[in-house]
Amino acid sequence: MTPELLFTLAAEFAQATGNSDRFRVLGSMATNDNDRVAHAGAAARWEALASSRREELRAALRETLRGTVRAVPDDELPVATTQRGRIEVRATIPDGTRTVRVRYTPAQALETGAALIACAALMDDRIGGTLTRTLAALPSHLDTGLAPTEPTNEEPAGEKPTAEQPTGGGREIRDA
Repeated sequence: MTPELLFTLAAEFAQATGNSDRFRVLGSMATNDNDRVAHAGAAARWEALASSRREELRAALRETLRGTVRAVPDDELPVATTQRGRIEVRATIPDGTRTVRVRYTPAQALETGAALIACAALMDDRIGGTLTRTLAALPSHLDTGLAPTEPTNEEPAGEKPTAEQPTGGGREIRDA
């Protein structure tokens, strides 16, 4: 189904709904019975057309949106904040013809982010990556049930290993 056809169906549905409402109001304001009956008949015809277009539009949307959408993160702005305080994750389908957006509340974004980091760490550990070594330096109260990764002898330039300096030690003085 093309976007033009969906737009046409939506426009026809909107027009029929608007005309039905207009004739209902005109019928309620009519001063004689003949006008009231004529407007009620026109409203009923437009209402039937609106009902028909609604069902056609629903069927077209179901057909168009059926199945799983496979998307890849947007190259330019995969995560953004909206003016209403939402966090938006943006993606496009591989051929670039359709965008996909998921909006989270701040709390949902934190939960999702934590879950993604945990999943990435588990998968990275299983394939022999280095993400779990980086995350191992962060305090954790959860036991994943996996064997601990061996520490590396490599240190980032200019930083002390976490074992030599406790978390937060002297930070208040440096930040003051």
